[in-house]
Amino acid sequence: MFNTVLDQKINKDLIEKERFVLYMNEMLRNYIGSILVGLPLFYFIFHSQSLLYGVNIWFTFDAILMVAASFTYYVFYQHYDIFQLSSWKKISDIPLIIFSLHIASSPWLFLQVEADIYLYTLFIMIISLTGTVTHAIAYYFERLLVFSILPLLSLAVKFYTMESENHFEIYIVLILVWAGLIAFAQRINKSLMSSIVLKFEHIQARSNAERINAEKSRFIAAASHDIRQPLQAINLLVSTLKSGNTKPNDVVLFERLEDSVESMSELLNSMLDVSKLDAHVIVPQPTHLCLTTLFEKLQGQLKPFAKAKGINLVIEADNNVVLADAVLLEQVLNNLLSNAIRYTASGIITLSAQSASKQIKISVKDTGMGIASADKEAIFLEFYQLHNPERDQNKGLGLGLSIVKRLCALQNWPLSLDSEVDVGSCFSFKVMEGEREKIKIIDTVDMNKNLGAVDIIVIDDHEGIRFSLSNMLSNWGCKVRSFESADNACEAIQQLPTWKPNLIISDYRLRNSLTGIEAIDKVKTTLNYSIEAIIISGDTAPEEIKKIEKSGLIVFHKPVKPAKLRVIISRKMKSIIESNI
Repeated sequence: MFNTVLDQKINKDLIEKERFVLYMNEMLRNYIGSILVGLPLFYFIFHSQSLLYGVNIWFTFDAILMVAASFTYYVFYQHYDIFQLSSWKKISDIPLIIFSLHIASSPWLFLQVEADIYLYTLFIMIISLTGTVTHAIAYYFERLLVFSILPLLSLAVKFYTMESENHFEIYIVLILVWAGLIAFAQRINKSLMSSIVLKFEHIQARSNAERINAEKSRFIAAASHDIRQPLQAINLLVSTLKSGNTKPNDVVLFERLEDSVESMSELLNSMLDVSKLDAHVIVPQPTHLCLTTLFEKLQGQLKPFAKAKGINLVIEADNNVVLADAVLLEQVLNNLLSNAIRYTASGIITLSAQSASKQIKISVKDTGMGIASADKEAIFLEFYQLHNPERDQNKGLGLGLSIVKRLCALQNWPLSLDSEVDVGSCFSFKVMEGEREKIKIIDTVDMNKNLGAVDIIVIDDHEGIRFSLSNMLSNWGCKVRSFESADNACEAIQQLPTWKPNLIISDYRLRNSLTGIEAIDKVKTTLNYSIEAIIISGDTAPEEIKKIEKSGLIVFHKPVKPAKLRVIISRKMKSIIESNI
């Protein structure tokens, strides 16, 4: 059975190597214990009955065993690679055979008086020492047969040479003991080998799961990138057309278009959040912030959606201050509130905060359908959704609570859930209390300020995005030159020596396997002066996210929200914009 499992599932060489290493490690402990305690114990009990030179012979055997074992294990641990496994098995037999012969010599060295007490004591000691080593030698069943037969056969022959009336009974006991030892070793052998196979099956299963998960991540990243490209172009064009719209009747149409793009963006950003967590690039940056301000902001954003379903969105903050990453805290609460709105038909949703021993307990409570006890763990799994068999995209992808759990764990915010079916749910977590005097005032950005002093290089190999981004930036008053590649941009710089751009905006994935990071470096080298740069990426693969984060550049993930892009440009170009006023 073992061989069948081995042939079908696991590499035999790996199993055999693991088996041998475990055997050697187990036997080392047995050699040490036997050489230092077990074998010397024979001398202390039987030295008065030994041959004239019996003690010397016994300890000579002990010394030979110690040298053989020491040399074998020194070479094994220090120079394992100099021998093949088959050679190692033969080498490891040397101290084992010496050990077996050592025990087998005891009846002839120490059993010189035909007294039952010594006979039975020696019998018990040989059986005990042999049995003690059984667990280690059982990795190789045939070795146990050889190791155990020599001492017991030696004892049987010694009994035969002695004048005793109990020969027959002793032989029967010896046979029964040896048979029991063999049966015990066989069971141990099967158990040990099964455990090794299970270990490798587990490793193989984990490897397969990791491979499948990596393939899934690559597929999602690739699909996400391909979807983000046209969505980015649409998003920028809608923003440009809306800013130039003069027909009141078209306002509703543009709002619908923006809602559709925003809905798709939220789905893609959920996958991006998971990728960032997988890539371990999210590093919390705690600041002291007022919860009332954050709660009111979230209420303003989400109240229209709650009101459309007849839900009353209430906040209870008591002007608490917390020490937390503002962006991550907002994301956690946004996910929890959005989830509550999706799964609450009517009633009330309460976002509250309460002080509790230098901590602030933040809760999102709803009067929705509730969550059954059996589902309380499953709802935090990726892509898991309750009550959405039709996969309604308005209910998201099932990533929101998974992201919440991972973000809370990242920041050591204990997350708890209390829920009752048809009554409602309450998600709670605790955040460190902050200090009001350490709250930083964030500068506001004038979104109507002209950006005429900003001279931008746009690099993107997607013609649609290049066109729409350039048009939007031009509408903001920026001077824009767009290029398909970094080489084209560098050629233009060399042809226009008086041109002094002050900002680069580049796509991350460009043609010929060039990244936006490399493109920006190439342009900076050509310009030969310091210049601000922004990367716009549609990649969500964890390894790519790590590369972008490591570059230290400002990163926007597609589809870019025009307002956010304008805020960043205004802040980064603040000194240039103000000097031009």
